[in-house]
Amino acid sequence: MRIAEFGTVYRYEMSGELHGLTRVRGFTQDDAHLFCTADQVKAEFHGVIELTLMVLKRLGFENYTAQISLRDPENKDKYIGSDENWAKAEAAIIEAAAEAGLETVTELGEAAFYGPKLDFMVKDALGRSWQLGTIQVDYNLPERFKLEYIGADNAPHRPVMIHRAPFGSMERFIGVLIEHCAGKFPLWLAPEQYLLLPISDKYNDYAAEVQELLASHDIRGRIDDRTESIGRKIRDGEMSKVPFMLIVGEKEAEANAVGVRKQGEGDLGAKSVGDFVGWFKEQL
Repeated sequence: MRIAEFGTVYRYEMSGELHGLTRVRGFTQDDAHLFCTADQVKAEFHGVIELTLMVLKRLGFENYTAQISLRDPENKDKYIGSDENWAKAEAAIIEAAAEAGLETVTELGEAAFYGPKLDFMVKDALGRSWQLGTIQVDYNLPERFKLEYIGADNAPHRPVMIHRAPFGSMERFIGVLIEHCAGKFPLWLAPEQYLLLPISDKYNDYAAEVQELLASHDIRGRIDDRTESIGRKIRDGEMSKVPFMLIVGEKEAEANAVGVRKQGEGDLGAKSVGDFVGWFKEQL
């Protein structure tokens, strides 16, 4: 049984510890709890590793460390549960991470009070390491809550709980992502995917037609209809890091086309609006 929610939680951080979006007092987690049999733990854990790695890859995070967070063997009073349950949970994480081919580091004393974790520590643009995604194996809370299911033998059994949050704190994730991208988001995520740049006011109506067509294909953007030179509009578009600039003038209006510029790469030549839509979708 897999139950997930975006839940807002609160932590009274000291004022000196608050830091932008990356350390706040109220934040939202993509929290989930997966209840499974002991035999299912490893397969479920592998599935969550794949989900977390997909999130990191899709957003361009390649500089991360998979950290196995275990309890402090010298200070077991901080943790709940039996040594037997802790041994099973820690072994499950270590084996699953190895089978997934993850390069890991091990940190003693970084486990949650109820179980060990696999934390994904992602480095930001300044080289600072932040915990984002986390996966935890928990034999102890099901025991404390006296959770049971009826097995194939028609007898009651205790499930194992996996806590998972591929993003972790959404605020922290967004803060690290903004710095990581330096504002140049992946094309699918960019708030504005293009700017339409009419050469003069005469082509504003054609620009509006192009915008309407692109919107029908779920391509996001706006028209820069300021009374500025086209060179100024291009410079401003480059600075704002919008992925594409589409220039429209007399030739483009007559040919039902746009002049395409890619941010950071310059002029890609003219394309019909239909060709641009097809080409654009290949870039996603």
